[in-house]
Amino acid sequence: MTTTDTSLLMTMSDIAGLAQVQRPVVSVWRSRSAGTDTPFPAPVSRQRGVDLFDADQVGSWLERTGRGNNRDATADAAAYALPDASQGADEFDEQTFRGVTALIALRAASDHALSTLTAAELVDLADEHDPDDDLLLREIEALGDTLPVLATYVDALVEAAFGPAPAFERMLTDRFKRNLAGEGDLTLSRAALNLMTETVTALRFTQPADSVFVDPTGSASDLLIAIHQGEVSVMTANVDSPAARLQRRRLMVHGIVRTELQVLPSGAFSVTGAAVHVAQYPSAVRPTMTPEQILSDIEQSVLQMTDEQLAVVLAPASVLIDIGLSRDAEKLRSSLLRSGRVRAIVRLPAGLLTGKPQQLQALWVLGGAHTAVALADRYAMVADLVATPLNEAAIDALVSDLAASLGSQRLVRAHAFRFARLVLTRSLLASRRSLVAGVSTVIPARDQPAAALAVSIDRLAALLHADLAVEAASEQATTSTVHELLSTGHLRYIPGNRIAAEDVSNDVIEGAADAASIRLIGPAEVANPSQLGHRRIDRLRFAAGYPSGRVTEPGDVVFCTSPRPAAMVDTDGTSVVLFPARILRIEQADPNGLLDAVLAADIAALPPGHRRWRAWPVRQVALEQRAALVDALTSLRWEQKLARERLGQLDQLTDLLLAGVTAGTITLASDAPSKGTT
Repeated sequence: MTTTDTSLLMTMSDIAGLAQVQRPVVSVWRSRSAGTDTPFPAPVSRQRGVDLFDADQVGSWLERTGRGNNRDATADAAAYALPDASQGADEFDEQTFRGVTALIALRAASDHALSTLTAAELVDLADEHDPDDDLLLREIEALGDTLPVLATYVDALVEAAFGPAPAFERMLTDRFKRNLAGEGDLTLSRAALNLMTETVTALRFTQPADSVFVDPTGSASDLLIAIHQGEVSVMTANVDSPAARLQRRRLMVHGIVRTELQVLPSGAFSVTGAAVHVAQYPSAVRPTMTPEQILSDIEQSVLQMTDEQLAVVLAPASVLIDIGLSRDAEKLRSSLLRSGRVRAIVRLPAGLLTGKPQQLQALWVLGGAHTAVALADRYAMVADLVATPLNEAAIDALVSDLAASLGSQRLVRAHAFRFARLVLTRSLLASRRSLVAGVSTVIPARDQPAAALAVSIDRLAALLHADLAVEAASEQATTSTVHELLSTGHLRYIPGNRIAAEDVSNDVIEGAADAASIRLIGPAEVANPSQLGHRRIDRLRFAAGYPSGRVTEPGDVVFCTSPRPAAMVDTDGTSVVLFPARILRIEQADPNGLLDAVLAADIAALPPGHRRWRAWPVRQVALEQRAALVDALTSLRWEQKLARERLGQLDQLTDLLLAGVTAGTITLASDAPSKGTT
């Protein structure tokens, strides 16, 4: 359908969405079509420095020229446009957004077009479907004289989006894109939604068929819509806030039946029977919650939970796991752990909040306490996935671990945990480190049984004639984060130097200027160590121009965070590190199991996008094994050096033979070596 009844406007980004192309493509169309027989439509107005285009004209132009990847551009234009404020609609602010979503919900409830009704008739219809003003009546009344224009727009939007639910989701996407509300910072990524969906689904399978979903915040609609299945009942808090009312409209449009959860001013509530509580903190209702408020809300859920109820809580890792809480917040968290209902604790990787991609999140799974286990022997499942991308395989394995954590002591001990280990609750309470300290998923060897790993090493050592002897061991591996090691003084952080481009010399002849210059190590060298030595700085220039400059010491680990984590060990030292490359230096007087080679390997094994370097997990070597590992690695590096030299010599010999024989300057003897030819 067209949108001639109400003029709709689009930005360049909206046009890109309609045409299903990238935003720069629209700019190219606009410039290249100027002066042709089919020029790009001219903007009809401008708001806040942004050109606005008539949606009808844009849709017609796309269909007429065949540009883009949407052959139904005219019919779909309303789904990407907003009403023209000059024709009776207010500027599209938060109030207008709420009113439009209320009209979409009203259209879904009434199941007929709204544009044929007057403003008074629309208000009467809203009162009929929402007599208690729970979700849409006041929002529609607030639109006033703009009701008819916006009702016409909603009809066009619903038609273009192929239904009220897609239209509603389109409005939510547009709202966050236009920064109409701060709740966009709480939007979960697809990986986060998949993890929560799979976790809640797995937990509900352990419950009776009449189990319900409970949202004590009243605003976790992203989670509820993602996890909702069939006829499962949903209970949400009776909060009378814009975010909670928006959630109720959204659930209604999606056909999800909701019942009211009475939450007292104190935060207390009551749920009877089997249930899975689902919560994300801070909530959209209270986006500025403090750690103490978050933990207090979780405590309210724990206080009313029965043994047949479970809960899944997603919140910042700084609240659920890390050190640094206030005294009151720390007491609350300790009280929750002491209750025995915190059955699983997981630190998750970055990127789960679309608005705050570097903020780490954590997951708690709550269930009945281990009543059959003595208080001193109670435990929780602990996992650290900070360096593990949440792909389908990782989510499946983690959900399996989480489901197992709720089983009996016998079942828990029989489960082969992929990511987690069991930690005594009293150890968590006594520790002054994060709740997941010492747990890591970086170690690939942990995926292989100790005996099989020893056999593999022996086999390779024999093939390489390496003087190595290993045997299986059963010690628990130890890990810490970079932040923890910095705090305890086992690591030192040294920033890189900011060197002017004109002071950097490139492609210095090897050996010619070593005495007069210093080797530079920047991101290029860290990513490709073969480039070491190609860039240098004059020693006198560095001393005079950079009096606060720092050089490396042998064994320093030089690292970068972008475009992906990378690291190298500077075995020689006395190098100048170029920012944004930086240095981690192990305190040799008290290394606490740290080795430069292990530290560099752990950093290099991290996935792209993991830029929170202080949260990086680092493996530690047992004290009695440290010297042996250093000797073994030194020997292997020497063998690697010899192998590289031999490979280089073989390459050189190959080039010389090819050049000489083809030029006719040499001939090969008939009894030339034939190794490898049979």
